Amino acid sequence: MIYICTAMYCEANSFIKQLNLKKDYNSHKFQIFKNEQIILLITGVGKVKAAVATAYLFSKYEPKDSDLFVNIGVCATKNKNTAIGTAFFCNKIIENDTKKTFYPDMLLKHPFEENSVETCSLAVSEKDIGIEGNLIDMEASGIYESASIFFRSHQIFFIKIVSDYLKAENLSKDKISKLIEDKSVQIINWMNEVKLAFYFDENILSEKEQEMLNEVVKNLKLSATMENQFKQLVIYYKLQYGDFENLISRYIDVECKSKNEGKRYFGEFKQKFI
Repeated sequence: MIYICTAMYCEANSFIKQLNLKKDYNSHKFQIFKNEQIILLITGVGKVKAAVATAYLFSKYEPKDSDLFVNIGVCATKNKNTAIGTAFFCNKIIENDTKKTFYPDMLLKHPFEENSVETCSLAVSEKDIGIEGNLIDMEASGIYESASIFFRSHQIFFIKIVSDYLKAENLSKDKISKLIEDKSVQIINWMNEVKLAFYFDENILSEKEQEMLNEVVKNLKLSATMENQFKQLVIYYKLQYGDFENLISRYIDVECKSKNEGKRYFGEFKQKFI
């Protein structure tokens, strides 16, 4: 399942139409739209509402290891050299009130630029100082803290589209909807590609390939979580390039003496996808 959340309906509208999502009338607290493969939640504006809505969603639906959760929405930026409409993949989330930081696991390649986002409780103006993040929103940290109760960090993604230079008062719902719509096809294609990697189907791999992966898992003494990530990355690579033997050949004959040693090798392996 792909779970999507937006703060506002105007951010969700394009996905509802393109993915043919139908409103869930059994949900009375928050608006939810869905089909057989995708569930979209509209949280409301602000980190507290976003956190509560996320928790509400996963009290209704139990996520699996093969699911992904994507927050999509507009944001402001301090950098006037950044074009309005630029889509960013968030590699760091900063909580403005507490200065806590969160780092989503960046396991897979993507077509977006990367940047940090800072979540503020109140609207920020050009005159405000002390903002560390290059992007500014009002939901990301609340969503991350809530979603991380139900998902591992490599299953949670944030895509933010620049809408203004800290002048949100000039934004209309129609403009927001258009900014999202312009990036929606690219985002949908990326989500579908990632979903293929997250769905570990044994039929994708030959018996020999499964044996190779199991051998590497054994050699590197990978934990269950790392094993799952490792297999997802390899399947993602195979779906793109058709063969992965060269990708893992270095690790076939490695025999780690400790889990920490294996963790170092696994960290090296993940770097190939960044």
